[in-house]
Amino acid sequence: MVIHIKDGEFIDEHGRVLNLRGINLGGSSKIPTNNNNSTNWLDAKTTTFVNRPFPISEAALHFTRIRASGFTIIRFIITWEAIEHEGPGIYDYEYIQYVRSILKVAKDHDIYVYIDPHQDVWSRWTGGDGAPLWTLEIVGFDVANFRECEAAITQQTYGQGHSTAEKKCKSFPKMIWPTNYFKLATATMFTLFWAGERFAPQFMVDDDNESSGKKVNIQTFLQKHYINAIAELLKHLNGLDNIVGIGTMNEPSAGYINVADLSQGYGQSGVSSGPGSKELKYGLAPTPFQGMCLGEGYKQIVGDWSNGIMQHILGKCDRLVSVDPKGKRAWKKSNNNPNGECIWRQAGVWQINPSTSQSELLLPHYFANVDFGTECYLPFAKEYANVMRSTWKSKTQELLMFVELPPLEFSSTPFPNIPPSKMPNAVNATHWYDGITLFTRTYRRHFSVNTTTHKPMFGSKNILNNHVSQLRDIKRLGDEKMQAPTLIGETGIPYDMVETTAMKLKRKLVGSVSIDFQDTSSLQLQAMNHTLCCLEKNMLAFTLWNYTSDNTSIEGDIWNGEDLSIYSDDHRCNLEKTDPYFIYDGLRAARAFVRPYAQCTAGEPVVNEFDLRFPTTAGSVKSKYLLIYIQNGGSTKSDVPTEVFVPKLWCLTKADMNISVSDGKFEVEEHDHWFIVKYWHYLTSMEHKLEIEHI
Repeated sequence: MVIHIKDGEFIDEHGRVLNLRGINLGGSSKIPTNNNNSTNWLDAKTTTFVNRPFPISEAALHFTRIRASGFTIIRFIITWEAIEHEGPGIYDYEYIQYVRSILKVAKDHDIYVYIDPHQDVWSRWTGGDGAPLWTLEIVGFDVANFRECEAAITQQTYGQGHSTAEKKCKSFPKMIWPTNYFKLATATMFTLFWAGERFAPQFMVDDDNESSGKKVNIQTFLQKHYINAIAELLKHLNGLDNIVGIGTMNEPSAGYINVADLSQGYGQSGVSSGPGSKELKYGLAPTPFQGMCLGEGYKQIVGDWSNGIMQHILGKCDRLVSVDPKGKRAWKKSNNNPNGECIWRQAGVWQINPSTSQSELLLPHYFANVDFGTECYLPFAKEYANVMRSTWKSKTQELLMFVELPPLEFSSTPFPNIPPSKMPNAVNATHWYDGITLFTRTYRRHFSVNTTTHKPMFGSKNILNNHVSQLRDIKRLGDEKMQAPTLIGETGIPYDMVETTAMKLKRKLVGSVSIDFQDTSSLQLQAMNHTLCCLEKNMLAFTLWNYTSDNTSIEGDIWNGEDLSIYSDDHRCNLEKTDPYFIYDGLRAARAFVRPYAQCTAGEPVVNEFDLRFPTTAGSVKSKYLLIYIQNGGSTKSDVPTEVFVPKLWCLTKADMNISVSDGKFEVEEHDHWFIVKYWHYLTSMEHKLEIEHI
């Protein structure tokens, strides 16, 4: 089980091109198994992430299901908080040992692993997950007052804010959590993490490794603890040869870095709203300066935005709302912030005018004209990679570095040049989602919105071409900027789609009442198939988001109301273990992603696509799989075969397959839950073709 990189491709020890397909494990790993409700979420010291993503006793069944779905690699979700929640330099070795035990079971099921140090909008207390609570406290934040000051929006404190929707409905809105990227707490923490030395040189903290009382800048302190915590976990995973790599950080944010004008919004191009904006506005959206003022308790008039046409096409807010923290402040006194004052006020970005007692912006362009990728991310990533590689002791598997920059939807800064000379064995792990489907929770084959131009798109072909083009552009970044392969680190669909009565009736007519593994007609099946087709047309490796073992219909993925898990216990048909389809039970719209594909190709792939035909009330329609590749090298036949995975969900027996090849020979190897079609081609420098049709 070895993965190498050569000529911008993943290859195995035999030189075959690998098409890595996998899953993120898991959605609920972002939160602890305790201490995550509104009454106890400030109790960070007794927090535990043991049994995320699932207990050891359940691991074999889940990994068997994952492998039976055709996934050969998992992006394993861990968080900084899970390792170092109790305090700086205090590691949770019970959790670390649990992770090793879980990944050992993955190894027993022949599943590759790459570790994903996950975060979303910095931490649980800023609306997401990732960093420990003490990182906020050390800079002087008072998390208890975030909601009143609109410094963060969280599921635990929703209902205490000022937006019109929040006053009317206490239910936490779907997909509102990313707006925290554009709020005081998250923006401040990321700015300090990446560029504290540049933008907050005055903010020094005690170096906990020094007895002399020496202080270091907050940037150095945060980066050191993050890197050391991840390295501590990796050190304890040595000897597991199924671990092939590690990510730098999930969807990092630039914070305020490169914001053009603090009074106009977060637009890095100077555009605060409308077409061209990189800011997500949903609910109250204070400008950076307004956020700073609110954090100090000063009343502001803020735009209130809905998640619809007004924002995505017209670029306008629905109304203006008066936000008054009423004496609450997002800051408090601490050892490192003795006055309990806004860090950016300390830095001279703004002040309270002594004559008028009004807030006054002094340096609106303070963070402008900084190339985040080159000046901030790359120096960190190089240091991170050096530490991880010095920690990893494998003699056979080079540690691949999975590189992520801020989500393309939220960033205007250029993707940096990261050639192998700067970071060897790197992988472009940029994420991609069909943004309109994700945020609106519905799928329309014939209508969408171009998220780049904000213009409507009509026709399924135009939408497909646009999404294929978006993914092609991501792959081009890997080719041109990194000379590295691309693996889409996250992609997927929301399963809690809004369905009309007509849609439900249509599914019922074709015998698909629930979104289970047998589903053949749902919007979820169509949307997932669309995503897979876009990936296949670019021959991209990917890890779907996500597999959550404790997903339920009510709580979804147990995090911020998301429901993207391909598995749900509530969608099981309760099949007997003797049923040939038992292993797929609980998967949702499985026929879209449990599909044939070439896992390894003895040549250069040109086509590696599955054509899923949707059945009608008149009966089923045959589906087809097609592989075309160009032979490499000068031999007259391949010494090792091309191997195509064929799930038993699609073909239960060998007799269900009609296989044809352009030349050479093939054989079918049967496993418990799938077949492997092995193909040895003949002839030199020719195009080779393998086709499988379901009979």
